[in-house]
Amino acid sequence: MNIETIERAVLMLAGRCDGARALDGAGFNRYDAPAGHEMARKIEAGQHPDPVYALKVVTKYRAQLERLGIELPALEAVRAERDAAHGAKAEAAPRGVEITRQDGILLIRFPYDPALVERARTLPGRRWDSTAKAWTAPVAALEQALEAFPDARLSDGLAAERETRLRAEREAEEARLRQVAVDLAAYERVRLTASLYAHQDAGARWLVERRRAIVADDMGLGKTREALAAALALGHRILVVGPAGLRVNWLREAEAAGAQIEYWSWAKVPAPPECRYTLIADEAHYAQNFKAQRTKRFLALAERAEAVFPLTGTPLKNGRPANLYPLLVAVRHEIARDRRAYEVRYCAAGPTRWSPWDATGAAHLEELHAKVADSLLRRTKDECLDLPAKTRVLRKAELAPDAQALYSRALGEMQAEYRRRLAAGEISAADALVLLTHVMHAGSLAKVDAACEIAEEVLEQGGQVVLYFRFLDSARQAAERLGAGLITGEQDADERQDAIDRFQAGALRSLVCTLGAGNVGITLTAAQTVLLVDRPWTPGDAVQAEDRLHRIGQRSAVTAIWLQANGADEALDALLGEKQERAELVLSGRRRTLDGIRSIQDLAEAVLG
Repeated sequence: MNIETIERAVLMLAGRCDGARALDGAGFNRYDAPAGHEMARKIEAGQHPDPVYALKVVTKYRAQLERLGIELPALEAVRAERDAAHGAKAEAAPRGVEITRQDGILLIRFPYDPALVERARTLPGRRWDSTAKAWTAPVAALEQALEAFPDARLSDGLAAERETRLRAEREAEEARLRQVAVDLAAYERVRLTASLYAHQDAGARWLVERRRAIVADDMGLGKTREALAAALALGHRILVVGPAGLRVNWLREAEAAGAQIEYWSWAKVPAPPECRYTLIADEAHYAQNFKAQRTKRFLALAERAEAVFPLTGTPLKNGRPANLYPLLVAVRHEIARDRRAYEVRYCAAGPTRWSPWDATGAAHLEELHAKVADSLLRRTKDECLDLPAKTRVLRKAELAPDAQALYSRALGEMQAEYRRRLAAGEISAADALVLLTHVMHAGSLAKVDAACEIAEEVLEQGGQVVLYFRFLDSARQAAERLGAGLITGEQDADERQDAIDRFQAGALRSLVCTLGAGNVGITLTAAQTVLLVDRPWTPGDAVQAEDRLHRIGQRSAVTAIWLQANGADEALDALLGEKQERAELVLSGRRRTLDGIRSIQDLAEAVLG
């Protein structure tokens, strides 16, 4: 047998069998010795190392082995023999897999088998304990362990604990279903006066049944009314946390739905009250940073709530699974029990030159989509409404000579500074972002005239138009030239709402907004043209801006114009498209290529390097 020949070669090189003396001390070299002696130990213990790996290790000693009468087989022959030996085991765990509990962890033992090792490696928080000679995993991973090893034998104590827990879970589920029946009966009474679209009715029922779930529908599908209807059916005090600028809109929606709500801004998330309450979190992607105080306060509030409904059209704001994790914690999803395991599995987490622990990547997105589908409702406008079409147009800005000179001068200065710092080893990710932002600012100022000319074309044709800028000074210049309404972060909620109401009524025909102040939670369906003079860093924010127009109440086709003036704009727009592909794969399960996903740092290098 080829495998037996390889194992004899391992033992010979490790000096553990007759004839080894003939090597005269010329066994494994110091680089191969640790692996070689470990394989020899396993062979003597009746375990069998992977023969393909073992062959690769001993091949370099072929000449020495042949002098001792050991002729090594071909790699393909060994691989075929190994696969034949383990073929049956690849379908089901063999006997001999044992799972016990010790000091609060699971110990999983089995005779060495490459297929079973691969299964063990899929468990959250798993590691190999060389002292215990077992794979370990958190006790919370027991069910995953049983999925990986369906024929495993549990120790008596662990089996009894599991049966007790499963019985309690069954009883809890039966009680939950009885309560759901009561809540759905209450919802039927709410539905009669709630004036819901069919997709809102289905969504509200879905929320009532789950009590803790994320609504990630496209912007403009009416998540506000949907969540209020579900909350009314549950009959508890209703707390809403959302952006300060959306307070007036929420109070109007609550009045229309016949609900009493308490509205808190994300800057002032309250402590959990001593009563039963339903928590609705609007623009829930505000709580995507565990280090932020508002995220900590939100999760504390969510923990005590009877029901939690996070609402966001962008649960993966940067196309990053890490952004979704706090929302999964809020709704108590099972994959949110172990943050590190989640980040390793779905965020490709690990050390980088920028950080000792970087969880901004993405991995196993199709698996993540399947696992969160039970707690995340994602529907598109095409699925729910017969809305007019939305068309996105990339349009080149024709810059005046003085505007082009302004931009070129700023770009040259930032490129020189970037290269100087890079050569000196002084550049960081934050530094690169600051320099890139200076370039974007210069580009924004340079595009004001071109943006106003496009807006004036729309106005001359009798339409209304919305313009978005990243920078306040650019927005002010455009608003002054157009005689437009202005929405910025410096205004209070009432001032912003007054401008929105006047625009919707037709008293204002153009409206200029800064990104962040005017791209969430508001309705601007009086216009059919939206001009993104600047783009945000994230694709979700860009879609948010467009969908202020493309939402319930829109009766005409919407045109979204992305104004490009230079290579920086083009590079950023390409990056936004790549990030959006990540998000779509998790939320909708649609497979697209993820090759070439870049970062803001890569973008800075492309523009400034």
